[in-house]
Amino acid sequence: MIEKEIVIGNDLKIIGHKYENKDKTNLLELFNNWLAFKASGKLFKQRANLPESLTEGLITLHIEGVYRKIESKAKKGAKTKFDCYNENTKKIIEVKGASIPNDLSSWSPSPFFDLFYFVDFSSLNGKYKIYEFNISSSSSEFLNVKNKKGVTNETLMKAGRRPRFSITEEFINNKIGCNGLPIVSGDLNS
Repeated sequence: MIEKEIVIGNDLKIIGHKYENKDKTNLLELFNNWLAFKASGKLFKQRANLPESLTEGLITLHIEGVYRKIESKAKKGAKTKFDCYNENTKKIIEVKGASIPNDLSSWSPSPFFDLFYFVDFSSLNGKYKIYEFNISSSSSEFLNVKNKKGVTNETLMKAGRRPRFSITEEFINNKIGCNGLPIVSGDLNS
């Protein structure tokens, strides 16, 4: 793993981590521990979300120039609620992941990102697919998504509520912000 201090604009410094192929063993261990926790959670009716360190770590492993934000030092008013940063493109990145085919992703009531990635672990066998979406938090593609009750993300966010919707249904199947195909198909076991 590479650790690096990155300066973003005049208001923010982050400590970022970028994973390398030699870190796949640790990512596989994290995945297997999560699977065991997920299985034990069924006994207690507790849902176990995918670890962010796994999904964000895979993005840094596969996407050139991307670092996972571990720590931030910001001036007052700086935006710090994001997952990763691409130092080559200077883009703020949101990462979402799911372990079920019919994902339901929850977003901050005030998201801030230039593009986002979705990591699909629905196979539950260590295989994953990564999708890239050229959609920002202020784009009409994101703001106009409607929930099951017909309320848009923009309306929910203005009310301080969290948007929730299926990335697969809204963006992948409709080829919005992407071509509907993963940019990476990987396997933690290989």
